[in-house]
Amino acid sequence: MKRKTLATWITMGAVFGVLACGDDDNGTSPNPPGAATNVQVVMSFDSAAVTWTPGANATSQIVTLTTGAAPAVAAGMAAVAQEALVDTVAGNTTETGFGNLTSGATYTASVVGVNSSGSSTATASGPADVAADMVMVRGTITSNTTWTRDNTYVLQGPVFVGEDGGVNATLTIEPGTTIIGDTDPPGGERGSYLVITRGSKIIADANASLGDKSVPPAADSVIVFTSAKARGSRGRGDWGGLVINGLAPINSGPEAQGEGESGLYGGTDPLDDSGILRGVRVEFAGDRATTTDELNGIAFQGVGAGTTVEFVQVHYNQDDGTEPFGGTVSQTHMVMTGIGDDSFDGTDGYRGFMQFLIAQQRADDADNGFEISNNGDAENASPQSTAIIANATMVGAGIDLGSGEIHALGGSGDIGADFREGSNYRVFNSIITGFGDSGFCVEDGQTANNADSTLAGSTDPTKTLRFEHSVLWANVDGTAGNEGSDANFTACGEGGYDDAEIKAFFTTASFNNVLANPNLADAAFNTGSMSSPPNFIPSAAPAGYPGTFNVATLNGDPAITLPTDGRQLVNVNYVGALAPGIALSAAWYNGWTVFHPTGVDSRPNHEGN
Repeated sequence: MKRKTLATWITMGAVFGVLACGDDDNGTSPNPPGAATNVQVVMSFDSAAVTWTPGANATSQIVTLTTGAAPAVAAGMAAVAQEALVDTVAGNTTETGFGNLTSGATYTASVVGVNSSGSSTATASGPADVAADMVMVRGTITSNTTWTRDNTYVLQGPVFVGEDGGVNATLTIEPGTTIIGDTDPPGGERGSYLVITRGSKIIADANASLGDKSVPPAADSVIVFTSAKARGSRGRGDWGGLVINGLAPINSGPEAQGEGESGLYGGTDPLDDSGILRGVRVEFAGDRATTTDELNGIAFQGVGAGTTVEFVQVHYNQDDGTEPFGGTVSQTHMVMTGIGDDSFDGTDGYRGFMQFLIAQQRADDADNGFEISNNGDAENASPQSTAIIANATMVGAGIDLGSGEIHALGGSGDIGADFREGSNYRVFNSIITGFGDSGFCVEDGQTANNADSTLAGSTDPTKTLRFEHSVLWANVDGTAGNEGSDANFTACGEGGYDDAEIKAFFTTASFNNVLANPNLADAAFNTGSMSSPPNFIPSAAPAGYPGTFNVATLNGDPAITLPTDGRQLVNVNYVGALAPGIALSAAWYNGWTVFHPTGVDSRPNHEGN
């Protein structure tokens, strides 16, 4: 449906003018048009779709939407003054739309079929679907603004906080607030999304009222960005997503233009502060404008280390879950579920850290667990992507760990960790299991050079990559007895490492990696729900695991920039995102995350949907 926002005041005299047109070209008058049938008004937020079945012989149709009674058409086509929203469409058109309607009002639609011999009218009415506590948001927010949990906020089209290079603003979102992305915003714009421009901030902190803000958020305090569709009908790409633009360094130029026409990002301040995302969930986003222009669940574009990001879930996004384009922001306690592309991506000189991460892929659509790059156009561009990843549990789209057959919900996950485009990333203490193409791989020539440099003993983070103290299991081949086979070491690109070289790198003694069962139950592959989540807790440490790498030793590493909020890499004595054997009730992801693919366990968006 194409929706238009019309603000035309008309009179029925305009209708009369249409009816006064001359006869048909052949000099004969057609029969008067038949009346339209099945006229319906379907409301969505502050917009209405009017649908109908056209009557016979109409050459055009005048669709009018009014409050109160339908406009009358007097005998002899006398003009009747009527304030209305109007659209004139072709005789075979069956649907049109109107926006900017009044909350709580009842609207009546009139479809007038017209030809040179006369007209016919059919009407229908419907209540506006805008609750008193719903706030429509359009355009640019230019002053400090607070969104409160007693309202529901509807993004209609691209919404910008601040103006780049001009007006800075802070958007504060109270704990428990729900924000909806309108799937089909007025004016025919692309799907709705929220952009925080350079110099502006978002303060979305579910733990704002707590003394200890480092604890997992309560379910009713989570700030939820979700779909306009009803629970059970939601899906990837229903709306756009969240974009944060910062002033931290990138390696694609002094500044760059963001995806989805989201504005400029990048600068010279590694400590730039774009605000707080704590206890935030972004669901069913990733609007696709073209095959190459999709929005991530959350895009961190040149975002600095002054920004706090922790306890965040991206659920069923069309494109990547989160992706830092350069910058220095760090991400902790992150959950990516059902992502349609890469669960965690990163490129263009990213120099933060990511710790305590969970990714669970789904069979219908998935790509890599980690896709970690330096720069696709200039592999040695500086500053280089020297980010650190620690304590991740990456569950691919699913090979049954018992039978080796594709799990009922599995089958399309690709590579657990794809080092590519000159990557200098460093991965420690992580579990990668159930991916369909490879456990990890070194994709291209410059990335292979970096891996060679590591094997040669270099410790320069700008010339090396690291994959250490980690576990691979049941990638590519999950048949009983083959979970630890060489299938885990499958090459992924020309010019990069071949199968044997990947195995030799992984099994280098000093790297302390193991092929071993991470002791995850099959429940780690289950869909689950908020009340009954998948279980990502190992029952025990992997057999033969030599112990974790002390990532705390990297807190003084100049190749990353630590957050200004005091978070640092934490030394723990286990591999993966969770300690073995703990109760599910004690898991940091339990109780505030959702898992159902159509949003059955998500928060209602409006009118209880």
